Amino acid sequence: MKIDLNLFIVFDAIYCEGNITKAALALNLSQPAVSHSLGKLRNYFDDPLFVRQGNQMRPTAVANNVIADVREALHQLQVCLVQSRQFEPLTSRKHFTLSLHGSVEASYLPLLMTRLHKESPYTKLKSLKRVHRNELEIKLASGDIDLAIDTLLPVSENIMHTQLEEDQLVVVARQGHPALITPLSLDKYLGQDHVLVSSRSTGPGIEDFELARLGVHREIGLRCQHLFAACQVIAGSDMLLTLPKTAAQMYSNLLGLIISPLPVKLPKIDVHLYWHVNVDLDPANKWLRNQMMMTAASKQA
Repeated sequence: MKIDLNLFIVFDAIYCEGNITKAALALNLSQPAVSHSLGKLRNYFDDPLFVRQGNQMRPTAVANNVIADVREALHQLQVCLVQSRQFEPLTSRKHFTLSLHGSVEASYLPLLMTRLHKESPYTKLKSLKRVHRNELEIKLASGDIDLAIDTLLPVSENIMHTQLEEDQLVVVARQGHPALITPLSLDKYLGQDHVLVSSRSTGPGIEDFELARLGVHREIGLRCQHLFAACQVIAGSDMLLTLPKTAAQMYSNLLGLIISPLPVKLPKIDVHLYWHVNVDLDPANKWLRNQMMMTAASKQA
């Protein structure tokens, strides 16, 4: 059932003033207009809501029961309207949703959450599994996600983006790995068993695309979804893992892995921040984008 929200503003005014004439003056409306609105509310609630006692309109039990909820709803609507024009980080309780490439989630989220706890303590954040590039525009346009961090992707003019950082692929292995006693050559690299981390169930990784351009191929012994799991496998085996240097440095510190340059020159990885053109001027989204860019800068400091 549809109802005009302005009726609840009239309801609150009558409750507060206790008089239809005074409510009309407070709302800058005519007395008949206020009476007409009250009539609609009475039909909606199937209750008189206010009964006349002398010059006063006394609330019924139903009116007393709903006034707190009505005022809370009007307050939340007012907050929503204000926040559509401005964003107050210290008091905002906004929920943001991100889509992060698996290779950057572990390095971005700790730094980002440290910033948010300080700058916007009531803000909530949700990090989702990486959105497939074919769905990126739809998810950003619908508001299912507010921002995405991924490699450089082909996108339409409706999707805006900026580069956060530039990374490069390296190889990680366990301490004492026989293939890394001496500098890792391409032949030795291709002769090892490899772990491939991908959110997709099939298909090559970025490095495999580039190796194929050179006419070479590596053997994938394990395909898994998460970098941390892959690094744990590497720590206890003679398999190799190829991943961005930023992530490699973090996991090598945690698990005692060694890092080796990739024995073939591949293009660097551009990490970009994506958002929809519809929220380009939105204060909340703009604020979060700035937080992401400052987080990226602090990672490289």
